[in-house]
This record gives sequence, structure tokens and C-alpha cells, in this order.
Amino acid sequence: MPLPEPDQTMNENLLEVDDEDVEQTESVYAASHYPIIPIRYRVERFDAATINSSSRSLYDEELDYVMENGRRYCGDYIFPNDELEQDRLRVVHQVFLNVFDLQLTSVPLEDPKYILDIGTGTGEWAIGMAELYPSCEVVGVDISAIQPTAVPHNVFFEVDDCEVEWMRPDDTVDLVHLRDMAGAFSDWDFIFREALACLKPGGFIEVLDFHDQTGQKTNFLASFSPDAQIHAFVRAIDEASIKAGRRRGTHHLDVARLERLGFMDVEISERAIPLNAHSNSVAKMWLIACLHTVEAGSLRLLTKYLDWEPFHALEMCEEVCKEIKAKALDNSVSADSLKISLRVLTARKPTSDRLAQVRHGDNDESLMVDTSFENGLVAGDGHSGDESTIGA
Repeated sequence: MPLPEPDQTMNENLLEVDDEDVEQTESVYAASHYPIIPIRYRVERFDAATINSSSRSLYDEELDYVMENGRRYCGDYIFPNDELEQDRLRVVHQVFLNVFDLQLTSVPLEDPKYILDIGTGTGEWAIGMAELYPSCEVVGVDISAIQPTAVPHNVFFEVDDCEVEWMRPDDTVDLVHLRDMAGAFSDWDFIFREALACLKPGGFIEVLDFHDQTGQKTNFLASFSPDAQIHAFVRAIDEASIKAGRRRGTHHLDVARLERLGFMDVEISERAIPLNAHSNSVAKMWLIACLHTVEAGSLRLLTKYLDWEPFHALEMCEEVCKEIKAKALDNSVSADSLKISLRVLTARKPTSDRLAQVRHGDNDESLMVDTSFENGLVAGDGHSGDESTIGA
């Protein structure tokens, strides 16, 4: 039986966003008036035989693009990178802007000179930061080719694999930013250590990911009946992501983990994003993004790692979308009860004074590196599997 077109399957579950609503929530950071400039790669081209392939930058023609079940993927990443996915990411970016009152970051930056955006996607966040700080160099890094049509002079995009050594100068970066990267890496400890090395003393890391607040009475999944398909769906996603070696969820956002790796001032905050489409235009956009995420974040996992037939996986996605949409359009469901939480982790690299204390024998436990993590997970860290959420 032929597979339906990916956008055809999802579009049946989408809501139209009124033009009036879109105008009210349009990004003030939209890149529309800058001339097109070429993408800059980190290193000049070398012959493949002259450099270790595990540590060189990737080039467009060498990218591992694969078509699976009507979607285009790059490398092992579970999300696609086709045009449909780019559209989803643009909607998610608008939701982020509105949730944070048009603020692009929650960390207090003072005259930054170098910002690094890991997993930059469409590049909209990086472009916004470059507009906000014209004297700052903003670099967006992604494993797939990034081709923004217009960017300011101080933003650059690189195609690179962040799971190999970053090769960036130590003590140079004001902010390392990662957004919506759950399930992207096999070893989060490696990512955090590389970030720590390149940050300036006192520089920030900011990591944002969605989660379901499993175990709390008001979590997203608790809104659905026990026999709803969404419960089996998220358990399957969790199982598949573990088999893939890149577990979904927010296990990496842990204060103790960052402190043991050497960060200081580690803080976690949360923001709830309502999914009830009757609430406001932001909730309506959020619903659209989440409906698209159901397929985008599961199709490859279910077919490649759990050996589901593609049609079965798409059928499950369709049922889950119907359940979510029914809840979101139900006037009897309060906006407060149907929401997905966004967890935000911020931390700093120890300042020169703090490092001097360590060098002189002050063994502050918060600055000691712990090696009890394996494959990005805390040893003995048990989770139910329901933590894998629908969040975009």
C-alpha cells in the first residue's frame, strides 16, 4: 500500500492560523532586509586523505542525506531536515519568541563578542542574536546544510558534527546555546565538556528542551484516558530512542550533572506552554508545531529502531494527532491542564577567581569532574519512558 505524502498526512490535523493572529505574533527578529552572503565554513577545503575524517568540518556535497518514508534526513539524527521540517521549526521559533516576551535568551549578556548556537536549524535564533548585538560574531552550527536567504554581516553558519572535537579556541565564547536538542546526541557529557572548554571564564551555557513533568498531577499525558494511543506512542518513542543511543527527554538537564562537570551557578527554570487552541494565537501555533512534531520526531525512530512498518507508524501518528487535536479543541478542557513544559538550564564557566581557588587547593565539590556518567545518562538513572513528550 503506497505511503501518503508526509505533508498530506499531517495537514489533515492542522489548524489554520488567522492572518490577524500571525501579524500579532510576527517576529521582530525576522531576517528580511539583509543581503545574501555565502555560508562560511570553519576550515578551508582539504584533500580527504590529508586530514582525519573524524575531526574535519563537513561540506555540503559530502553530507549524508537519506530519503526515508518520504522524508529527508541527514546522518543519524532522528528529525528530518526537509522543507516541511524547516516550516515546523519556523513556527516553533515564533512560539519561543512569544513565550519569552520576544527575548532570545534568558542569560544576562554584557557586550558579548562571540556566541555559539549548536543545532541552529533554520538559523533564526542566530540571526536574531546577530541583529541584537551588531558587534558580536554569532556562529550557528548544524550537521546539515543551512541556507538562509538573508543574514546580517556578523552571523556565520557552519556545517559540522558536534559529537566530535569542536576545535574552538579555549576561553573565547560568551554564550553556548542549545535549543530543542533532546535526542540529538549520544553523549551529553561530551557536549557539555566541549562547551565548557570554549567558554570564557564567566561565560554562559543555555539549554532548552521540552518535557512532560511525568509524575506530577498536571502533566500533559495525564490529560488523556488510559486507553489513549498516545501512551503507547511515547513509550515506543522512548524505547526506540534508547536503542538509537540518543534518548529523548530531559535527562541531560540536571543541576548535579553540570556541577560535576565543572560548571557553576547552575539553575533550572520552567515555563508552561498551553496547547488549548482557544486560549490565544500562540497556543494555536504551538498546537500546529506539536502536530507536525508527532511524525517528524517519531517516523525514523519507529521504523528504523523498532522495525515498524512505515504505514503502521504513520497510522499511529495519525491517531495521536487526532487525540491531541480533540483535546486542544475541547472547550471543557481548561487551558491550564493541557500544556507542555519547557525546561531551561543555564550555567556559567567558573571565573578566573574561582579557578584560582581550585588551583590553590580549595577542592570545591561543585567544580570537581565526575566520571560516573555513561552514554549521557546518570548511572542508575531510572525513568518510566513516559517522559518522552510531544513537545516540538
